[in-house]
Amino acid sequence: MKLTCTTCKMPIDSANVNVVTDLAKCERCGAIHKVSSLVPAMDDKALAAPPAGSKIEMRKGVGDGFQVSMPKRGFAIENIALLAFALFWLGFIAFATSMVQNGEDVLLTILFTIPFWIVGFVVLAMAINGIYGTQTIEATKSTLTLVKSRPIYTRRHEYNLKDIQSIRLADKAVQRGSKGHRSTWIVKTPAIIVGSGTKYFFETANDAEKEWVTAFLEAFRLAQK
Repeated sequence: MKLTCTTCKMPIDSANVNVVTDLAKCERCGAIHKVSSLVPAMDDKALAAPPAGSKIEMRKGVGDGFQVSMPKRGFAIENIALLAFALFWLGFIAFATSMVQNGEDVLLTILFTIPFWIVGFVVLAMAINGIYGTQTIEATKSTLTLVKSRPIYTRRHEYNLKDIQSIRLADKAVQRGSKGHRSTWIVKTPAIIVGSGTKYFFETANDAEKEWVTAFLEAFRLAQK
């Protein structure tokens, strides 16, 4: 979320923002502001709804709060690649095992290939979760709950709003490429910041969606203080 100095109208660097003390300092003019006073109001038209054309779905009037959901991604390129690799890997292991004829050798082969079967099924689970997984933020006046619904291993994280330090775009290290040719990229990702750590969400959203959801949720959080 971008903050602008109300004195000189210049952007305030995130390094000069302290969400714990609710203070932000402008390097250009030296003015000190309350972070909460710089966050756009909840009725701001820019925050009232997701960006035009966004995949994000928003439901208001859910209990005393609302829900913001990221639908399943479907067969994106990354998911297709993972699925293809998992099927090839499992097929190769099955073929190699079937070629062994001797009964004792079959048992030894099965025992030897157990780690490879595990790798194949883990990658397959990742592909299925990537295709069909959804994420939902459920907000009330006192709590914020992140639900990562996946066919395999659904997770639910619930926070008291008073325990959340901030909701903002944070740096997340993402590894890409094959083994031996892997590189690490730093990606700005929506995150819930609490004392015990950082929980990322809506990783597959585009830049406009990421900026909107963090600004919207942070404005909501500050409005409940």
